[in-house]
Amino acid sequence: MHDAATPPAIWVRHGTLWRPFDRVLVASRVHEYAGGLLEVGCASESIFALEHNTDSESLLLLIAALEIGVTIRLGTADTPFAAGFATTPIRAAHLASLARLDSVCVPVAPREDSGRSLERLAAHGVLHTALRTDAVRERTRERHGHQRALITSTNVDCTLGQLHTDITAFRAAGDLLRPDETILITVPLDTPWVVTVALAAVEQGIPVAIGRLADIPLLKPSVVVGTAEDADALAETTAGGPTLLTTLSRHLGRSRTAPPPRCLIVGDHEVPASVYSQLHLGGTTVQQLAADADGFLLAPNAD
Repeated sequence: MHDAATPPAIWVRHGTLWRPFDRVLVASRVHEYAGGLLEVGCASESIFALEHNTDSESLLLLIAALEIGVTIRLGTADTPFAAGFATTPIRAAHLASLARLDSVCVPVAPREDSGRSLERLAAHGVLHTALRTDAVRERTRERHGHQRALITSTNVDCTLGQLHTDITAFRAAGDLLRPDETILITVPLDTPWVVTVALAAVEQGIPVAIGRLADIPLLKPSVVVGTAEDADALAETTAGGPTLLTTLSRHLGRSRTAPPPRCLIVGDHEVPASVYSQLHLGGTTVQQLAADADGFLLAPNAD
C-alpha cells in the first residue's frame, strides 16, 4: 500500500487490485504517454480517439494528449484520427484499418493484455526509442487557448480555454471536492462534463479512480460520480433488506467496513425524491449537475 503521508494522485486498477500512483509517478507516466503519442506521429491538434474510457489509464492518456496539444475525440471513433485507445485487439485492428493506420498506433486497453501498460505499449511498437527529454515540454509550450481540446460524440468542439474555464468553475462550486478524499468515477470519460470533473480533481490534488460501484469497499471514496441508475442501485432495498450501499460497506468484514460516500454527483438524469431521501438517510447527499445536449457542464445545482 502507499505511504499515508503521500496520498495517491490516481488509483490504477491491476487485475482485481488497485495500485496507488503518487504525483511523481503520474507525471512520469503522463510524460511517457505523451512521448509515445509524439513518437507515433501525433502533431499539434492531431486527433486521438479515446474509445476505451472506463479505467484510470484512460485518464492518464487523456492528460498526456492534452499536455501536448492533441485533440481528444470522445466516444466512438470517427475519422480522421492519428492514434487511438481501443478496448480489445480486434477493435484496435478495426480502428487501424478505418483510419489507414499501422496497427501499432492503436494500443489496446491494459486489462485486455497481460503486461503493465507501458510495457504493453512498447510491445505493440508504440514506444520504440527515447525522445529528447525536452520534446514534451516544447510541445506543451505551443498550446494556446483557442486550440481544440475535445470533440464530443455529437461533433462539437471544446477548446483548451473553454475546458480550463469549466474546470475552474467546477472547482469553485460549493463543497464538492476536498483534499485527500478519493473520488470514484463510475461513468466513462466520454462526455465533457465527466472529463471536467476528473481533471478538476487531479488539478486539486484529489485522488481519482475510474471504476465501478463495486470498488467502494476497497477504495472507500468520499465522492462518487455516477448516473441516476447508480443512485437507484445504491439506494435499492430488496424485501426490506439492506441497501446496496450497506451491503458494499460490509463487504470487507466488520474490521474494515467502508463508510458511505458523503456525496454522489449525478449529471445525466434527475434523481427521484425517494432516492434522494433514501441516500440521505444512509449518509450520502446527492449533487445534481446539469449538462447540455452535447455533454458540457452547466452551473452546478445544489440539492
